[in-house]
Amino acid sequence: MVHSIKFETDADRINHLQSLKNIPSINPKDYDPSSEYFRLDFIKHPKFGVGFVEEVVGSREIKVFFEGGTQTLAHKSYLRETAV
Repeated sequence: MVHSIKFETDADRINHLQSLKNIPSINPKDYDPSSEYFRLDFIKHPKFGVGFVEEVVGSREIKVFFEGGTQTLAHKSYLRETAV
């Protein structure tokens, strides 16, 4: 399974983000670190604005492209390691 989408340049990423913003039937999900996200999910972050999941890094991190750049965010925060 492929967990990332590749773009050649930031301009390509911005164009993709703008296309998502220009489709009225697509509404971004409010970001919640306890939710699970998948590549290409369109999200709205309270600090960074709207972006899309470019890569699912692991079981608890995602890379999200925002107009201001890529941010690594938590997801599935309910998966906490427990001490044995």
